[in-house]
Amino acid sequence: MMKVFFITILFFYAHLTIYSQEMLGIVNSNYSGIYGISLNPANMVGSRLYMDYNLLSFQSSFVNNYGYVERNDYLNYLFHGTVPIYYTEDNEERNYAIYRSDNNYYGYFNQKLIGPAAMIVDGKHAYGITTALRSSTSFQNLPNEIGVFLYEAIDYTEQQGITYNHEKDIQIGSLAWFEVNFSYAYNFRRYRWESWSAGITVKPLLGMMGTYTNIYNLQYQVHNDDSASVYNSSFDYAYSLPVDYNDNHFPQDPLVKGFGIGVDLGVTYTKTTKGHSTKYYGRLCEQRYDAYNYKIGISFLDIGYINFTKKARQTSYINTHTEWFKPYDTLPVNSVNEINAKVDSYFLDNSEEVTRNEKFTMHIPPAMSLQYDYSIKDYLFINATVVWGFNFGQAYVKRPSILAISPRFETARAEVSLPISIYEWNWKNPRIGFSLRYGNFFFGFDKINTILGFSDFNGFDLYAGLRLNLTNNFKMNYIKGLCGNKKLRNIEMFDYRNF
Repeated sequence: MMKVFFITILFFYAHLTIYSQEMLGIVNSNYSGIYGISLNPANMVGSRLYMDYNLLSFQSSFVNNYGYVERNDYLNYLFHGTVPIYYTEDNEERNYAIYRSDNNYYGYFNQKLIGPAAMIVDGKHAYGITTALRSSTSFQNLPNEIGVFLYEAIDYTEQQGITYNHEKDIQIGSLAWFEVNFSYAYNFRRYRWESWSAGITVKPLLGMMGTYTNIYNLQYQVHNDDSASVYNSSFDYAYSLPVDYNDNHFPQDPLVKGFGIGVDLGVTYTKTTKGHSTKYYGRLCEQRYDAYNYKIGISFLDIGYINFTKKARQTSYINTHTEWFKPYDTLPVNSVNEINAKVDSYFLDNSEEVTRNEKFTMHIPPAMSLQYDYSIKDYLFINATVVWGFNFGQAYVKRPSILAISPRFETARAEVSLPISIYEWNWKNPRIGFSLRYGNFFFGFDKINTILGFSDFNGFDLYAGLRLNLTNNFKMNYIKGLCGNKKLRNIEMFDYRNF
């Protein structure tokens, strides 16, 4: 019966494999360049780099409080290929275990592939353009007993014969989209040792896949392994998927199924160590980098939406109920259309109101972020970053909330960072990270707890990237104040700092 209640959870798991969240070890660096824009677009102006070019980078992350693999089992799988085996109360095999003490479960899965990108800083002004393919999936407020039913199956006798009533909304969402980001930052105030910068990123969005489910005011009882009842519930779901809805054939045109717009906004305050240079520069490389004691930033990220109009279906059931009996009401999974037909057979005649649409709107995962960066020495820093994920409306994908403390050592040639982060305010399970940059190549992990032997495997976070501005000795190129033999860039530039 759980498969009936949460029909579009099947959509969620079916499309989870179509495709990190913050790259904590690199985005706050003074050498982050094009990558720092994703956390706060105002940071471009204060970068140590006056130019930056990205060839290719990616990040991928997963975090949840529902399923896990024990540390030793994960290491055996990682190094020896031994697939872990766990058992339900009825000795049915599973490849993972579940946490049984949490009242509500959540999970987040994010991926980002950054393609060609560029940034240029010219005095008080900075410009950037980034291309990225992104996907994001989340589920929230999944009640404990439903999670147990999904793991144990409907014949779990300890939860049968109990009427469950859930007033907190259960929400699931998944999005995949392509975006082109146009960024601009301006250093709008310089006075003595103080500096203020503001930045904006405008991003046209091309939606390739979207689906969500919301379940409201759920009341149900599983009588036994042959029958169950939904007494009262309201739910809605929508999807626009790259499959043929008659036979689930993949891929299915059109590639782009919706369009939208997004925006990032940011402000940064910097307390410099030596004030500001008033020296004119004739070449971009002659710009002076202003070292700082500390800087504070605030930003709003991914404020936007996508309107899906191609292959889009949206259905809403208000105040509905049904009865389920085995084997007469088993659920086919041969195609999307068959699943919809089965849901209709359960709820269509038992609902106070049913509405359908052939378009819907989903919000990309918005967040507010605070950043504090303190310079201990010229090459040693410590950073504190908070990312608070929130939502608009009912159709959305949620971004996880994060608190991170990241000490780092940075030079032009190499950089090391050790971020320690808390996801979703789960103080009992801190994540230990590590990142390394050598020249223009970097990689990092924001959760190495399992390999270190500190925790079970319930998520991962990894990222890597390569810039185009490589040099023969692998030093970072395009650093402010280091012109070298860059004669080809001897272009007269007007100093905007006199504005």
